[in-house]
Amino acid sequence: MIAMASNLDPGLLKELTEAKGDLARHGVAIVRTVETELEPAIMAAVKDSLEASPRKLEEMKEGDLDELLGELRKAAMGSAKELAGLYVRLLGKLGTEYIGDLVKELEGIGQLFRWERISRASKPVNDILDRVGFGPADLRGPSDVSESFKLELEGKWVPAFERFKALADKTAEQLSKKGMPEPLPARERKSSRKR
Repeated sequence: MIAMASNLDPGLLKELTEAKGDLARHGVAIVRTVETELEPAIMAAVKDSLEASPRKLEEMKEGDLDELLGELRKAAMGSAKELAGLYVRLLGKLGTEYIGDLVKELEGIGQLFRWERISRASKPVNDILDRVGFGPADLRGPSDVSESFKLELEGKWVPAFERFKALADKTAEQLSKKGMPEPLPARERKSSRKR
């Protein structure tokens, strides 16, 4: 963004920088919650699923149940870790100097930071439950993870994202109206130096 600074209205640049900081802060809070609270929430839903079929549960040997729970926990942990990794990569894209590329990516980023995507983290667990004859581990909404997660995801992320997206669109438009070329992405700058 430093390379764009001289080409932009200082007020717009300041707003864009603040909006990016807000968005990153809320994104980091979501990532931390996914890393620490999603797996326990999935396992609580697993417990509900198992308890919904008491006869089937009673028929299982204790060793088989322990093995099943271990497999379910491993799947839940892996899925939460994978989702957190995806979110870290997406948040890293906010740091790009190339606002045109960022504007193109924002819609996809917005789609992935939604409950519909987060709830799909229980799919590997549900596949295991289905295989052994239990119902799915049902996460109905972000409050199943925690109330603070619901507030962060629905109450803070959405407005911060919309504000940043609007400012990024405005910035890209302003740069194109001025006919100012945007800085090359870092990998292109490096490859052009090697020639």
